[in-house]
This record gives sequence, C-alpha cells and structure tokens, in this order.
Amino acid sequence: MAAGTRITDLSADFLSIPLDRPLVTAAFPIPAIDTALVRMHTSGGHTGVAWSFAFGRGKVAALLRLIEDLAEFVIGEDASHNERLWARMSSAVGFIGRQGLSALAMSAIDTACWDVKAQAAGLPVYRLLGGYRDSVETYASQGLWLDRSRDELAEEARSLVEQGFRAVKMRAGLPDEDEDVARVGAVREAIGPDVKLMVDANQAWDFKQTLRMADRLAPYDLFWLEEPMPYTWVESYASARSAMATPLCTGESNYLRGELRTLVARGAADYVMPDLMRMGGMTELVKAVHLCENVPVTPHLFMEHSVHLAAGLPHVVWQEFQPWWQPLLEEPVRLVGGRLEPSQEPGFGIRLSGEAVKRFAL
Repeated sequence: MAAGTRITDLSADFLSIPLDRPLVTAAFPIPAIDTALVRMHTSGGHTGVAWSFAFGRGKVAALLRLIEDLAEFVIGEDASHNERLWARMSSAVGFIGRQGLSALAMSAIDTACWDVKAQAAGLPVYRLLGGYRDSVETYASQGLWLDRSRDELAEEARSLVEQGFRAVKMRAGLPDEDEDVARVGAVREAIGPDVKLMVDANQAWDFKQTLRMADRLAPYDLFWLEEPMPYTWVESYASARSAMATPLCTGESNYLRGELRTLVARGAADYVMPDLMRMGGMTELVKAVHLCENVPVTPHLFMEHSVHLAAGLPHVVWQEFQPWWQPLLEEPVRLVGGRLEPSQEPGFGIRLSGEAVKRFAL
C-alpha cells in the first residue's frame, strides 16, 4: 500500500450552486448546478475531492444514494489501486447497468482516488499522466445562451474576448433557423475574425437540418459544430462529417470507452468530447482518450479535474472553460492569455472553501 492511502472515510454532500441567471439551451433550462460532492479521507491525512452532477434535485438525491452504496466497496482499500477499485465498483453495478447514474457515481469516487494517488506521489495529476504541456488552450463556454438577445450576445462575446479568451462557444437550436444564423453572425462580428467560434446545437437538429445549417453558417468560419443531432445517431454523424466542410464535435453524452471507440471507428467526429463523469471517472477516461489517438480530444466540463488530462496527454487539445464549480474553491483556476494552467500542487490542487460548501449545502 502506498504511504497513507488507505481509505478511511468517504463523504457525499448535496450542494446546489445557484446561477445569477438561468442558462437556456435547446434541450432545457438550467436554474442551478445541483452537485454531489465527494470527499475521500485516508490514513495519511490525504483528502481526495471530486464531484458529479445532474439537472434536478431528485436525480442528484438518487446519485448520492448510489455513491453511498458504492462507498462500502472502497472504504478500507488503497486509493492508489484505482484500477482494482474501479473494477470492483463496475462489478457492483453490473445488475443495474454501468451507464447513467452508475457511471456518475463511480466517477466521483474514482476521480477522488486519483487525487489521493497523486497527492501521495507528490505530483500534480497532469504530471502523473505524462506531463506533456504546462498550459492548455481553452474556450469560453459560460455565456452566449439562447435566452440572450442579439445585442446581449454581442456585448457578452466582446466581454469574453476582453477577459482574454481567444475562443468562445455559443448555443444554437432555436425553432427559427434565420434567427440562429443571425445570432451567429452577431457574435462573429463582435469577436472579429481572429477569435475561434464554436456553435453547440445541443442535439436540436435532424440530419438534413444539420447539413443545411452547416452550409448556412459556413460564412462565419466555425471552428466546430457541436452535437447538432441526437448523440446516438452515430451513422448520421459519420455521413454528415463526410458531407460537411465544418468540423463536427460530439461525445459529451456518450458513456464509457466503448461508445467513444465506436465514434472513432465510424469516423463520426473531427473532435471527440468525452465527459469525465459519463466516462465513470479518470481511470476509464484515460483509457478512452488513448483509444482516440487519431482524433483530437477536448474534455467536456469539469475543468478543475480535466485540465490535468489535457495537460498530461498530447492529443487532448482543448479544455472547456465552464466556471460552475468555481464558487466552491478557495482559489480559482488559473487563466493566462486564453490558456488554463493546471495546479502545480500534488493531486488536482483543489482546495474547497468550507464556508462555500456550507452555504450551498442542502
């Protein structure tokens, strides 16, 4: 056993982090970030921190119960044996399935194990993974939602560029295609030609509409069009990719490495976007990324953890900047010149604000 890495306790807390303004996508509105916060304590005084979330308190309540159930399979074990613990949890949820809430619950526990493992090694996680780079290109994903007017979109986009971002992502998927196109045009005009622009349609379109909108949006030089169709339409993504000049990005809604392997094998994406919690944690996420070595990878959300993946491995080329969990931290992530810098502290370098955790606790 590594020094002091025996798991002595695992707590799971229900937090609801309010938003100044509900977020509106083509899928659903988001009034708050309801979160299951996991803290893993070890015999050597290490504390591993991770979280999963869902939109809706009932769903998070179920997630917390499953985390508590899985805790019995890891307490007393060595957190640095993450492969063994992931396999034990995976076996434990086999009857109900390894996707959905099971993956989300496993993710929080497994990622906390990685935090402990790196702390015990005295290294930041990104160096434990390989230490390929010390900073990661990022794009602003915290604004430009569907409820903004065109003027609000333009003002918000300019503000993001003034904050140092060299790439921004906006949402599309309104019933009125003309309005979608006009909004993209307003953002492109606001940010100028040199800032990269991504558009996320949140699975709002069908195949023909995807091709039509890609053609209509081509004059605005999109860096990628993200998840325009239902994520399960793998063959449609492959067909659209071969017919479109605009790069396609998908993967955030897929579970576990097998589904990402299928995306890559079918040629369904120019950029693959794995989600830490849908991958079931860092152990499975690293394997999934290695299966995508011929396709650039850009992690979905969880920048506090996933920036270490992007810094550690060479073909993980972007990290989404989404500050939903920043209010929990004593120190924000470092954004310098449009790039995120992973913490140099051992582990993920996440230090929670006790006051904030209490304030957001349910």
